[in-house]
Amino acid sequence: MRSLQKEAADEGSNANSLANSIISRYFDWDKRAREFGFITVHKPTLMRLIEMADDEGMAQMGREVILATWKEIAEFWVQGSTPEKILEALTMRSKFDPNTRARVTREEGEYWVVLRHDFGPKYSIALKSAIQELAKQASLAEPQISEGESVVTARFKVNPRTRLPDRSKA
Repeated sequence: MRSLQKEAADEGSNANSLANSIISRYFDWDKRAREFGFITVHKPTLMRLIEMADDEGMAQMGREVILATWKEIAEFWVQGSTPEKILEALTMRSKFDPNTRARVTREEGEYWVVLRHDFGPKYSIALKSAIQELAKQASLAEPQISEGESVVTARFKVNPRTRLPDRSKA
């Protein structure tokens, strides 16, 4: 109990608030992540693997693996695979993952998606490819996308009846 009180004091909080935060994180993220199959990887190891991949391999990973994972997360956590549900799941995940963050804004039927990460420019290639594929499948027009070393920004409209194809059965 003393270590909880010390940790809370170090964070400028109290033990009850910290305990509630820990319990919330467990049910809102840790339990779901474990059920879904997330694993813990040392950040330098993951970053080195990303750096070793070529640009086309990263783009392919974005289109095929990352987008499929986003869809599966949405189906598992928020019971749907529409673009809206996928973006909701990304936002929910980013509350608990300090390495990848998503901010989604909807204005007059148009989405603005900002994905920030800590994995370098090659990972931006993968995220750009994933969000581009999501936007293409969900939109009536080509998405506007920009990428930087640690951020990918996309703007697109979603067709309200869009449901992404199920690639897991292909």
